[in-house]
Amino acid sequence: MLLFLCLFLLFSFSFPVEIFSEKLEKLPDGTYKAEGDVEAYYRDYYIKADLMTYDPQKRIVYAKGNVYIRSFDGRFEAKGSEALLDLEKDTGYFLDTEGRFEKFNFSAKRVDKDGENYIVQEGSISTCPPDKKEMNLCFSRAHISQRYVFSQNNTLRLFKIPIVYLPISIFPVGERRSGLLPPTIGSNTYNSFIYQQPIYWAISPDKDATLTLDLRDKQAKGISLEYRQSMRKELDLVGLFSFYKEPTPPGKWWQGRDITTLRENRYRIKGDIDLNNLKAGIDLISDPYFLEDVYLTTKERTVPYLTSYINYTKEWDRFLFTFDLRRFYDTTSSNNKNTLQRLPEIGLYLKDQRLFDFLYFNLSTAYTNFYREAGLKAHRILIFPEFSVPKNILGLNFLSTITIENLLYLNVKGGDFKDKKVIGSVKYVERVPYFFNLNYGGFRTNNLVELSYTYRPKDYGNPSFDNIDMLNKESLMSYTFKSYGYYQERPLYTLFLEGGYNYLGKFNYLGQEIEGKVLPIRSIFQLYPVKNLSLTTDSTYDLTHGRFLRTIGSLTFSYKNNSLSLGKVLERNYNGLKINDQYSLSAFSSYGPLKISLGMIRDNNINKDIQRQLNLDYRGACWSFGLMLRDTYDGTKQKYIKEIFLTFNIFDLQKFTVPLKR
Repeated sequence: MLLFLCLFLLFSFSFPVEIFSEKLEKLPDGTYKAEGDVEAYYRDYYIKADLMTYDPQKRIVYAKGNVYIRSFDGRFEAKGSEALLDLEKDTGYFLDTEGRFEKFNFSAKRVDKDGENYIVQEGSISTCPPDKKEMNLCFSRAHISQRYVFSQNNTLRLFKIPIVYLPISIFPVGERRSGLLPPTIGSNTYNSFIYQQPIYWAISPDKDATLTLDLRDKQAKGISLEYRQSMRKELDLVGLFSFYKEPTPPGKWWQGRDITTLRENRYRIKGDIDLNNLKAGIDLISDPYFLEDVYLTTKERTVPYLTSYINYTKEWDRFLFTFDLRRFYDTTSSNNKNTLQRLPEIGLYLKDQRLFDFLYFNLSTAYTNFYREAGLKAHRILIFPEFSVPKNILGLNFLSTITIENLLYLNVKGGDFKDKKVIGSVKYVERVPYFFNLNYGGFRTNNLVELSYTYRPKDYGNPSFDNIDMLNKESLMSYTFKSYGYYQERPLYTLFLEGGYNYLGKFNYLGQEIEGKVLPIRSIFQLYPVKNLSLTTDSTYDLTHGRFLRTIGSLTFSYKNNSLSLGKVLERNYNGLKINDQYSLSAFSSYGPLKISLGMIRDNNINKDIQRQLNLDYRGACWSFGLMLRDTYDGTKQKYIKEIFLTFNIFDLQKFTVPLKR
């Protein structure tokens, strides 16, 4: 494929040739002969040889001995023993050549040119560097065009050892060419064989697509087509359609599932478009188990909600308009009837306006259609005018705000509520922030303390769709503390604390009404004591009973190309009952081209490892190989799902799908 370029220069003389040499003579037949460090310049190319002849009548150039050619833009260079070029017929040959075109290195015994097509005899190609030809493709004959290399009798060699014989092969030429991408091969508990083959299609400079064939011997077989287009930015439009044929009767993977969700024709339709102020997307699946059965990565399998949306924003100097329509699909439920939708939510916000020197005003208005097939639903209208008064007392900046909360609920259905209106609810908030810095030697901290008091005179018992509906009686003193520590400009720690005191003697925690005045303390702490060590915790502590209600922490140690991370998740309800109790371990190490990573998550509530995973990746000079072993515990079936997958990449082909640009 590269040969086609290597010869392009030699075979494209249609402009005058400048020749420099130690000796130049004109032979009796009119041919010019140059010897001794012969150098020739033609258009954007440089040629060098021991001997060169040029017949101006027949327009034939012949070069012999250490023939070397290079493009001035650095895209290609080649050397060989002999070359003949017929500039009139645009034909010729090149013998015993090797060289480079862009990322491709090549060699061949003979190359024949006929116009823009090339026939290569006994050659090889590789994207490995010349000094590390770990992998190359050898062939007996190849036809090279400007877009593809079509070769016959191929042998793929790794470290000079033949590993695969291919009667024919096709490779793309250039950075964005249609062709095969590296496949994934594997198996799991339900399939002894899984094969995924992506096929890349470079439609145009601003459009491309990937078609993936997904073959499994037991579970559903299918295809996926992803389309990408750049219109204004790098990537504005993405579309995905996946279709799978589920075998019947249902296999073992349907054990413990709601069989009414079984579909013989399974699909996913997904798309996103970004037009600056206007954004829209669709994400629909045939059944709630589609992601779990089709995708290979944990992240793609465990998405709890899929979202279809239309979002539009328009901003002026004084106003902000928003339109947000969202339809959710709950993948954790056997049906989507109870999922709350916003169809749509329309808002108009008047930004802060200065009414007097001491008084500011803003206004929030919104209409929301809360809809679900089964359960509570309603139309809600919101009108929240807000007045704020900033003031300075004894050097401290106070901010007083009064919000008049007006809510109107219309066409309320599916619950014990009726149409309702809340007019004139008043919420009063007083805030006083205080910033201060501390310095001691090379140690420095930036700090913020904020005290606030919130008051609302009564409860309203509204239908509950989101936090805005919770207009509850309130008399709360709360505090927030933020601190950032540095040692000689190196980050040392970050700390966030919040808590409060409720004068009403009760508060809400995770939907549970609690009798008490002292709120639990929330803390987020990140510590970097030395360069290679970090500690992160996110905790909620109950001062009344002296116990942690929630702790999410991780300790990470890294050294050179190695890292080790330990994690802990502990969650309780306010009564102390454990909701979640897990440990996690992950480790990574790389040695030269070899990378190893392993991970484990253990659930102490069921006393089992819910996931174990090992990844091995070897990165060669122009190839890579990956192995993934994973065990995932299925609580519904009470057994482990075992998976093994192989990924390999020949000649770094995935790098030839460059980002779209308009």
